[in-house]
Amino acid sequence: MGFFDFFRSKQTPVTPEQAAVVLPDGKTASPQLAALLPRLEPFALPCIRIKATPANSLTLTDAKFGGYPYWPAGKPYPADSEGRYLYLLAQLNFAQIPKLEGYPDKGLLQFYIGADDLYGMNFDAPTRQEDFRVVYFEDFDAAPIADFSFLDVQELESGMPLKGSMQLAFAPGKDYFSFADFRFSDETAESLIADAEPVKGQHLLEEELTRLYPDEGHKMGGYAYFTQTDPRQDDPAYDDYILLLQVDSQLPDICWGDAGVGNFFIHRADLERRDFSRVLYNWDCT
Repeated sequence: MGFFDFFRSKQTPVTPEQAAVVLPDGKTASPQLAALLPRLEPFALPCIRIKATPANSLTLTDAKFGGYPYWPAGKPYPADSEGRYLYLLAQLNFAQIPKLEGYPDKGLLQFYIGADDLYGMNFDAPTRQEDFRVVYFEDFDAAPIADFSFLDVQELESGMPLKGSMQLAFAPGKDYFSFADFRFSDETAESLIADAEPVKGQHLLEEELTRLYPDEGHKMGGYAYFTQTDPRQDDPAYDDYILLLQVDSQLPDICWGDAGVGNFFIHRADLERRDFSRVLYNWDCT
């Protein structure tokens, strides 16, 4: 039985007086939200949710936020447009991650950012990988760099979003809505909620929906979260870009500016081709 088949099997209408409903994924919801969820099914997107925990004993090839990456000895290390070395934001080892449609099932995917005040982001050309880099290694058998002292001694222009390294744990999930991602319009969300609940209860339903199925947090795929606006919404060139990776603030270990969020987006066809040369990089904060 699928997630929403559970609700379709109920023939009697749900009333506010009924007890809370335990959903198939184990979450507990109000009857009003349980009645709304089937209408969100057409908008559901698969994702992998990521839990990050500070750790100092990770190997070079482990999935991680921060720390040192796997990088082949003898291969030029990523640097920005002024020759300054970039720093690892995230490394995904697909052997350690549940399968997500369209994503690789092997190899390492790495995200590097700059140590300037914008962390390598370019407002005018967000896909230009001059001051950030996204690198994919299908195989990583070559001997790696063992000495990263060149990073430790480099003078930083700005503090980095991460402090130390973080071990990652992955769990498959689904996003059913977003109040921030341009693919799920405000009008759609407001219409669905307005149809499901009288005006006086709409804000409570919105809060419950956001609490149970948040678009924030660390994840691969699904809907994106922003503290400002979706950078894809004003440029038709990015209409078909999907969320590749989201790294959220997680105080005190991760902080984008004033507790913002970082996102990487990719065209679905590029992802299928394992072409990461046109990834869109964005971060914002309040």
